[in-house]
Amino acid sequence: MALLRMFKEGVEDLTLCSSPSNGEITNQLGARFDREQIYTNIGDTLISVNPYKYLNITTAEHIQMYQNSTGQVSPHIFNIAEQAYRRMVNDSECQCCIISGESGSGKTVAAKFILQYVTAVSPNVGGGGGGSGGGSTSPRAVVSEELAPHNASPPPEATRPQPVARPMPGVRPQPTLPARTQAGSPHAAGRPQPPPPGARGRPVPALPAAASETTRVTPSPPARAVRQVPATPSRGTHAGTVDVELIKRIIMESNPLLEAFGNAKTIRNDNSSRFGKYLEIQFDPNTKAPVGGVTSTFLLEKTRVAFQAKGERNFHIFYQMLRGGPSEMLVECGLQSGVDNFYYLCQGNCTTVDNVDDAADFQVVMQAMSVVGISHEEQRNIIKVLAAILHMGNIRFTGDSAPASIEDETPLKKAADLLGVTDYMLKQNVTHRHIQSGSARATQYAVPQTADQAAALRDAIAKTLYERTFNFIINKINLAMEYHKDCLVIGVLDIYGFEIFEKNGFEQFCINYVNEKLQQIFIDYTVRGEQREYTEEGLRWKDIKFFDNKIVCDLIDATQPPGVMAILDDTCKSGHALGSDTADQKFLEKLMQNCQHPHLFLGPDNFTVKHYAGDVTYSIDEFAFKNKDDLFYSSIEMLQASQDTFVLALFPEECGNVKQRPAPSTASFKIKQSAAYLVQRLSKCCPHYVRCIKPNEHKQPLNFDKGLVEHQVKYLGLLENVKVRRAGYAYRHFKEVFVRRFGQILEHQPSSVSELIDGLCSKYTTIPRDEFEEGKTKIFVKNPETLFILEEELLKKLDPTAYKEKLRQFKESEAMAKHKEGKYSLKPKCLIQ
Repeated sequence: MALLRMFKEGVEDLTLCSSPSNGEITNQLGARFDREQIYTNIGDTLISVNPYKYLNITTAEHIQMYQNSTGQVSPHIFNIAEQAYRRMVNDSECQCCIISGESGSGKTVAAKFILQYVTAVSPNVGGGGGGSGGGSTSPRAVVSEELAPHNASPPPEATRPQPVARPMPGVRPQPTLPARTQAGSPHAAGRPQPPPPGARGRPVPALPAAASETTRVTPSPPARAVRQVPATPSRGTHAGTVDVELIKRIIMESNPLLEAFGNAKTIRNDNSSRFGKYLEIQFDPNTKAPVGGVTSTFLLEKTRVAFQAKGERNFHIFYQMLRGGPSEMLVECGLQSGVDNFYYLCQGNCTTVDNVDDAADFQVVMQAMSVVGISHEEQRNIIKVLAAILHMGNIRFTGDSAPASIEDETPLKKAADLLGVTDYMLKQNVTHRHIQSGSARATQYAVPQTADQAAALRDAIAKTLYERTFNFIINKINLAMEYHKDCLVIGVLDIYGFEIFEKNGFEQFCINYVNEKLQQIFIDYTVRGEQREYTEEGLRWKDIKFFDNKIVCDLIDATQPPGVMAILDDTCKSGHALGSDTADQKFLEKLMQNCQHPHLFLGPDNFTVKHYAGDVTYSIDEFAFKNKDDLFYSSIEMLQASQDTFVLALFPEECGNVKQRPAPSTASFKIKQSAAYLVQRLSKCCPHYVRCIKPNEHKQPLNFDKGLVEHQVKYLGLLENVKVRRAGYAYRHFKEVFVRRFGQILEHQPSSVSELIDGLCSKYTTIPRDEFEEGKTKIFVKNPETLFILEEELLKKLDPTAYKEKLRQFKESEAMAKHKEGKYSLKPKCLIQ
């Protein structure tokens, strides 16, 4: 058994780990990473380790390799995409791909590759045809800034289509998806069957009209009267024809547009997504061609507009605009002074990114806007709002008393001009907080603000302007892809991973809560999938012990007894007149009084939640302030008085009398609604999981930091996934395939499973008979070592020369790994720390 270690190290499926532990999983990933094999499976779940360099593994040839693949294939992001698309085609079931991982782990590029694959293999016609897949165009290879260095050269075929001017459709109700059919086909070997009818996989219901109009997963605040804005002319999809090629181009071209407005350079990642995105691609039920799509976004990190930590940048679009915009536009918007002269862009002392050409990227973004149907006039208006935001950041306040004074009103006047409001109105709204009494007279009070308070008002206006501009872009993308007939969907979720920093605040609390909700789906699908397969195969189900994180979700979002979010909302409602620090302490006091929980620990200025991924301590600093997340009605009324129709349309709500105004919703309330909406959409689909891992903190190509990776292995719950997957059996395959493959080891090809098992156990006395279990259609193997022995013996018999060569190569790689252990040379392959 000379090669047993070779089969045991760097296994393609971590279910085959001999002694699964967080350390062993890390070692297995490292062994594969050393050979530039960045993909590994845990059953149906794909693990992707970011190589931080371009690898030639996502070309058109690779797409063809995985398209219509049957049997076992090597782990690959294209295989996940193929499974999702093929199951939708064969079973007429809705699918979703859930991609998670921390910043810098490669989530964005994984999502791109899935979209690349689906658009490549799907048909190019929207009506007629057989629906077996297989588009005729050559797929574009995609190289992401997150996966590869910015200067990595994509393959020659990576060309960008030219924009096509097309009229934009108006807002219409979302389509209703068809009832589930009974069509089906055999699933990939070893894959759990889909849940029973009535669970996942059935076509999801149409999005509510509000979702299509607000364009966010976060549901709208309580209903307000809405000013009617004329709808954009429709493209005319009601006529029954869909430009599938255009839909595919919009799907791909929306990526650089959303990255420009939603991504930023952080300490950990040069192209970090600072928002969550769920894209549902809609497919014709007959042809299986993409005919539309809906993009939902949530958790936009709008605080980045006004503040960036050291070594980080604001959103990409600001730098792209200042460095790539036409000179006449820059002069018109007062931006000719350059990046370094705007406060909102320089706080992190980082305005450039290595190997990134912001000017060239701006041209790509403008082209993408044209492709998704944003007119030149709308592009100009977007730029004006972005410029106004930058000028607002340059409004500086002085004075120790209220009202604060403005050092130089030049930026204020320029911002007011770009927003279409008067200088006086903007000045009053940043130096005074306007309050309306609840009495019959509804008296207005202008409360003078200190310098710090005025800066907070200024930042609130800037952040809201950016958020609503971002939502406008999302809405335009959705309008360009709208489809109103019955359809199937493949959803792609690209979301923040679980976050644990040295100091964790309100943002990490919200992100980790959403990840807790997603973990619930993951546990449910994994355990139920195993249970269903055992039942269908006639095997006895063994109860699997696992941590059910519902207890943590209830701690955070329950109302009776009140969870952390309910207590925080109550603090904000009852203490609206309190200062930020006082409100935070009041919140902590209420937690002590009302929230006794085994997964909650309270400190003097923090609280710790025992999450599924580990304990996280949250500082209460600005928890109450960030949870309020509202813009004063006086500021909304100011912007509603704008003479600029674009700015006016960004604020359609009716403010009305103070008694008629609904209570402003809090950030935690919106996030709970977002998570509920997301879970509801995902629960209607058959999920496919991609867990992304960052191998090192320095973005070094093929550098594997074992400590960092093991930390991610732990909080991604990979060990629990492996344990559930191999609770009874480490390996399973269809009986006829297993007999045909390993029957070659014996002298005579066996005709049945029992004959094969008898022959193997007689020939190899170290293999007990109870290692095998025969189901109705599959054979199950308990321990991975048994499979390794069979694979080695099969190779020795079928190709002795190849066996000797593999043995030689393995010994050489072992010697190489020992030679470079502990060194910092990247010459042969990669550095494993």
